[in-house]
Amino acid sequence: MPLGNQQSVSIHDKTGDDKDKLKDEFDAGHMDRIATSPNEEPMIASLIYQIGLMKDDIDELRRYLTSEVGDGAKGESGGTGSTGATGARGANGSDGSDATVDLFMRTLNGNRLPKKAPARGSGELWNDRGIVKIG
Repeated sequence: MPLGNQQSVSIHDKTGDDKDKLKDEFDAGHMDRIATSPNEEPMIASLIYQIGLMKDDIDELRRYLTSEVGDGAKGESGGTGSTGATGARGANGSDGSDATVDLFMRTLNGNRLPKKAPARGSGELWNDRGIVKIG
């Protein structure tokens, strides 16, 4: 699934010294003061809370992309394998694997497998548009 369009807009257009002034206010601890005494500025405190939740979401996305997806962001190498149709993993290649496994993979019919992905790490087989995958 492709990345959706950005929903947010710029909060400010400050650059250079003007942006440094904003950072100075942040560095002075004004957000900490509000977070410590939320009753003094409840509207700003609620925004700080939401910003914290957004940061948690961004951190989780970063963790997922680096640990779960890794180089997968480039997409799969497809049916011909990572080195082309004649490469070790390609349709016409051979990597010296067990002949029984090769026969199984050529005769496997995934039509009766579920079309919905099972829980990640379950080890269950499923049919992803004609490609048998392991959950």
